[in-house]
Amino acid sequence: MPDQLSFGFPAPGLGFDDLVSSPVNESALAIVQRPENWPTPVLCLVGPPKSGLTVIAHAWARKFGGDVFEARAFAAARGRDVDARAATYTAIDGADRVPAGDRLLSLINLVSAGAGRLLLTANRPPPHWQAPSPDLKSRLNSMPVAEIYAPDEAMMLGRLKAAAVRHFLKLEPDVLKYLVPRLDLSYEAVETFAERLSDGVTDMGRAPSVPLVKEVLDAMEADAEDRAKPD
Repeated sequence: MPDQLSFGFPAPGLGFDDLVSSPVNESALAIVQRPENWPTPVLCLVGPPKSGLTVIAHAWARKFGGDVFEARAFAAARGRDVDARAATYTAIDGADRVPAGDRLLSLINLVSAGAGRLLLTANRPPPHWQAPSPDLKSRLNSMPVAEIYAPDEAMMLGRLKAAAVRHFLKLEPDVLKYLVPRLDLSYEAVETFAERLSDGVTDMGRAPSVPLVKEVLDAMEADAEDRAKPD
């Protein structure tokens, strides 16, 4: 168990202005960026996997001079390290995975009574988290929530363009026009597709054309069918 609370390292150079926005996340982003208007000092941001929760947590911490902690590192913290965060801005990324509920309850109570702010990110709404004590269960059930929803086509297009930049891919308009209506509407599908397309471009020395995109989509569909088959 570490002696000190381990800080997470932010993704470099990503702030709120760099995030892809559409109606599925605009409201949540607006709420997160105005902690002075939160109904309580603690807010939970809920969204699907790969929806940008980690990036948002780090962007929020940078904007307000706070710190971000990964769930397990936070759970391993000593009590005095948690106590020291009562008046600070703190984000816990993946708070629904914190295995030690007493640490989370202590921080929620401290921040609620102090001058700090606490942003919790999670894939599941707080009432669905593990709560070993009635006090924590009560806190989670009453916690205000901002939500990022499943992507619409505008978000898919924006995320595909962003993923292409990260993977040094150039997606021509005809490729995007073919791709967006055919790719599953999920953030995970965008990231998986971009990784596989990047591999295909590297391995085969081909440009990211419509035929190559079709091959990647067919392979993803075949993999999904294999996973769905009973053992």
